[in-house]
Amino acid sequence: MPELRHETSAVHSWPISPRFCGTTVSLSSSVRHLAGVTSAIDPPAPLHATETAIALGHLKRGWYGRRMSDLTTLSAIELSKTIASGDASCVEVMDAFLEKIEAANPHVNALVNLIPRDECLNLAREADAAPSIAAGPEWLHGIPVAVKDLSRVKGLATTFGSRLFQDEIATYDDPHVAHLRAAGAIIIGKTNVPEWGLGGHTDNPVFGLTRNAHDYQLSAGGSSGGAASALASGMLSIADGSDMMGSLRTPAAFQGLVGFRPTPGVVPLAPEMDSMELGLVSIGPMARNVADASALFTTLSGRAPQTSAPNPLELSLAGLKIGWLGSAGGHWPIEPSILRYCEQALTVLATAGAKVDACTSHQIPDLWPCWLALRQTALSPGKTLYQDPSKRPLMSNNWQWEIEQGALLRRDDIGAAKQTQRAWQAELGEIFSQYDMLIAPTCQVHPFASAEGIPHQIHGRSLDTYHRWLEVSLPASLGNLPVISMPIPGLLPQHMTGLQLMMPPGSDQALLSVAQDVETVLGRVI
Repeated sequence: MPELRHETSAVHSWPISPRFCGTTVSLSSSVRHLAGVTSAIDPPAPLHATETAIALGHLKRGWYGRRMSDLTTLSAIELSKTIASGDASCVEVMDAFLEKIEAANPHVNALVNLIPRDECLNLAREADAAPSIAAGPEWLHGIPVAVKDLSRVKGLATTFGSRLFQDEIATYDDPHVAHLRAAGAIIIGKTNVPEWGLGGHTDNPVFGLTRNAHDYQLSAGGSSGGAASALASGMLSIADGSDMMGSLRTPAAFQGLVGFRPTPGVVPLAPEMDSMELGLVSIGPMARNVADASALFTTLSGRAPQTSAPNPLELSLAGLKIGWLGSAGGHWPIEPSILRYCEQALTVLATAGAKVDACTSHQIPDLWPCWLALRQTALSPGKTLYQDPSKRPLMSNNWQWEIEQGALLRRDDIGAAKQTQRAWQAELGEIFSQYDMLIAPTCQVHPFASAEGIPHQIHGRSLDTYHRWLEVSLPASLGNLPVISMPIPGLLPQHMTGLQLMMPPGSDQALLSVAQDVETVLGRVI
């Protein structure tokens, strides 16, 4: 039986139990109206360009005479139904999103390698000539989509944000991209990433900096930062991403979105994304709401299509046993305001019937050295580029550092790291025998000023690597857990953050079902 220590939170002096599962903490006694959680949602900063409505001769249906940008505010599921019902054509939808892109993308720089406007419209006309079935196998019929620039899309450059690959045109679709096409999506380009997807801040020497859609001075997060900014600014209704160290979760939390990292392997990977077969990477959806994320997850995974909203499972928020990791007994440096916002949100969940314990595990400090060894092993195929004197200068400092550190690893180091990971997974098995769900902050910092670069300290504690501020992502990543980042509504752009909800491996649908309950209770940001 693992030792699970209970901690004193930054806001509540929660009862402490000496037992592993302890006496359930009832938060209802400390409930108050939560400023920043249940308050009205602050509107996003306005775009610095005036959007104009368009009136084209081909507009025949119910959207004629209305602002075309109205289409870009619909959820992906609503947009699918609008197309299938004939209330809007695929060309009208494409027009609306292209208008939004022309207005917003110069400011946020989220979409890259966009195909020409005329080609987008031609693809939309072809889609109009074909039938669609809302929520069926082709529920994305006619909906514009852009793919994260770490994945291959036939006919488009896959740059990985690196000058070494900026001219390489993909000759095939990665597996999940093929699933998007099969669902009827119209792929119009790529979403921006940090070089080689390294780090939680989206900037690279090929396309430059991606900005936060709510405040252009703030980081978009990463590595799926382009996807997040495109969604938050209304340029896309749905997006894919990948997650090794919070790459779906961090940008979602920074911009008020839902980011879901499924159980590794559920969504098929291109072989080179996990060439060392360590299971550290997962592809998943990012969306403005849980229903869209759930629908896209079904598509990305290649599972049987969902013809309606997921059926409610027996597990729901009422009576749900939650273990709150907080700062992991002080191990993770976290901005105090983040802990405060998270604990206020947990109080709201408790009023809805959830039972919350504050807890941590003595194994959490062991995860960082384990992660370094496994991550550096996963990135070791890059040493061929590193060893080429003509190519090394074109590699980022972070990429070079990862390869240099990996070269210092001994076989025993890798074996020890794998053993630590197995021990953590065994510990999680015990924890989940007592709790239905673990929750932790998604981020250790709020969205930071892009001009200042990545954090080098948190609340007075120095960070020893370029990615130590993402350490809170490791319990799920090393545990092979499905994990979803849920936004906390009512926060200003510079304070945006989220909760990451974790359940046992393979519990993807159950997690999405509970996440919908959480969304209903907390509210939505976008």
